[in-house]
Amino acid sequence: MNKNLPQAIAMVRELLAGDGDVAATIGHALDGAGLLVDPERTFGAVLRRTPQGWAPVAPATQPAPPEPTELEQQASDWDAACQRAAQLVDVVRATYAPEPDFVGVRADRDTVVISLQIAELSRWAGWMSTLGIVEHQLTGLDYVVCGRTTIGDVPVSVLAYDVPELQLVAQAKARRPYRHCGLIYDLAVGHRDITGDTWFFHGDYSAEGVPLLSQDGRPERCTLAAVVDLLGPILPVREPVAAAQGGERG
Repeated sequence: MNKNLPQAIAMVRELLAGDGDVAATIGHALDGAGLLVDPERTFGAVLRRTPQGWAPVAPATQPAPPEPTELEQQASDWDAACQRAAQLVDVVRATYAPEPDFVGVRADRDTVVISLQIAELSRWAGWMSTLGIVEHQLTGLDYVVCGRTTIGDVPVSVLAYDVPELQLVAQAKARRPYRHCGLIYDLAVGHRDITGDTWFFHGDYSAEGVPLLSQDGRPERCTLAAVVDLLGPILPVREPVAAAQGGERG
């Protein structure tokens, strides 16, 4: 009940005279019409859309507030976020629809969801590099890997179907499998970077347990993670590793 109602009834009762409890009837009628303000029910504010944005539903006798309330601003921000997601859907579709892995894209409220059907892990490596997806942004099920990233300020979920099955196949085929960022690398073969150089693993690891790679004839060693980040995606080649290899890891 409106906390102001008893006081309003008392004031009306003092001023009016009539048969029956006319004051109570008037007070309840005013309250039912929304003409009485309850200071303890501000949490129940209702918003409506207007050409200028969101505004509270208020009696015609009360002017709209000059500045948006926090609730109005949250509603406007949500609308803007959903609109940005819808606009990004069009951009993603126009950019990636020709790709053979691309299945579709849709907006899920303020988030964009991209669906891919991956036939080769090298293709998934390329998508991860293009969309800026890294290891800690990956989650997986039996049939799909989900990578979370952002494009601009819009959150994006990338669903890569069949990647888990391809990982199992790659794991079984590799002589020296090592998993990094959801991909399987066979350390028994060289890997060519985007510049055309080939990197080999000779059995050494960093202090963190990451394989160290080098180009033939050069003493410099780089972690596999660094090579992937700076020069990836890297793709396997059939050139064997010349040096003796160390113990198994990965």
